[in-house]
Amino acid sequence: MNLGDRDGHGHYGVLDEDSDGLLCHECGRRFTHLGLHAWKGHGITAADYRQEHGLARSRGLVATSTRNALTHNARRSFATKKAFLTNRDPAAATAARLSNNVGMSPAGLAASRSRPGQGRLGTVVVCGWCQSQFCPLSGARRRRFCSKSCASKATRATAWRQLKK
Repeated sequence: MNLGDRDGHGHYGVLDEDSDGLLCHECGRRFTHLGLHAWKGHGITAADYRQEHGLARSRGLVATSTRNALTHNARRSFATKKAFLTNRDPAAATAARLSNNVGMSPAGLAASRSRPGQGRLGTVVVCGWCQSQFCPLSGARRRRFCSKSCASKATRATAWRQLKK
């Protein structure tokens, strides 16, 4: 099946969203949390749903409004999750995913092939500011920080130290 071909009630590799929610390829109804519906309504996991309908593994099956609310709540409480922050190991998570033969969806593979040089390097780097681990993009220059925010904070801290001298 090719990207955009008719696939049940939707189109293969396309996640259709409007103000009512995300279109289910299986039944044609709209839901704000499609992954939960796929499991409860059709008995398939979100990963299997994505694989079957050619959806990118990185795209959540949650409507934008719901995703924004979840993101806001998670960011608000993230700093209190000390056990998570100390035990987080992206390299081990990647190794576990690869050992279980969990690959990318067809749409994800097509997207990564259409942007050569934009994949992840596969090496884990520790952020110079927040000490979190991340995998930089292969097309990027050597990065010392996980985000622009951390780089900016480090720059401001360095400038502040220079002013105090």
